[in-house]
Amino acid sequence: MKSYTNTTSGMKECNLNVSRRHFVASAGLTPVALGAAASILAAKTAQAGVGDILENDNVLGDPKAPIGIVEYASLTCPHCAAFHNATLKKIEETYVKEGKAFVIYRDFPLDRYAFQASVLAHAAGKKKFFAVLSILFEKQAEWTSAPDPTAALIAIGKRVGVSKSKFDAALADEKLGESILTDRLVGANEYGVRATPTIFVNGELYDGNRDFETMDSFFKGLIGS
Repeated sequence: MKSYTNTTSGMKECNLNVSRRHFVASAGLTPVALGAAASILAAKTAQAGVGDILENDNVLGDPKAPIGIVEYASLTCPHCAAFHNATLKKIEETYVKEGKAFVIYRDFPLDRYAFQASVLAHAAGKKKFFAVLSILFEKQAEWTSAPDPTAALIAIGKRVGVSKSKFDAALADEKLGESILTDRLVGANEYGVRATPTIFVNGELYDGNRDFETMDSFFKGLIGS
């Protein structure tokens, strides 16, 4: 696996400012030290291709499968939820479980609650990551519209084995916060991610329709079936 290396960064200060402003934790929860995280990120850049598996990546399926899908998504994005709740579930059944494809999910939080939701998914651990991700997208309309979205996330966390104290600790984890924001900043500055979801297939930007029928036809063309 590859990782981000300590070389001169192409990340622009305007992006770092947006990160510091948008990804603060809600009152009552211990905030991650995003100022420090941003300064560390300023010294990093991506050396791997977008489809290369990085040490902090969460991967669904067999990485040796012929189709590699990379998704940059925000957990508060309704378009991301629609993709996960409909298309990606069918892709998982038809391609991932059959060993024909694997999925790399990368964080691209658009606001502080998306950041907190990403933290929750990571706090559940790699074995539960995609299951928790699925719950967060399925219940997105509920927790994002709650009077206190953070409290709603805490409630979801308790149901998936992440206690409030564990969630608080994850929010205060600088290394985890840096990892999530690195995904966002590298996606934006190295791979041109400007909206969510952004999908790459075998290292190339996928710009077709995201319904299952269209993607199924596209995938069949890649593997000749």
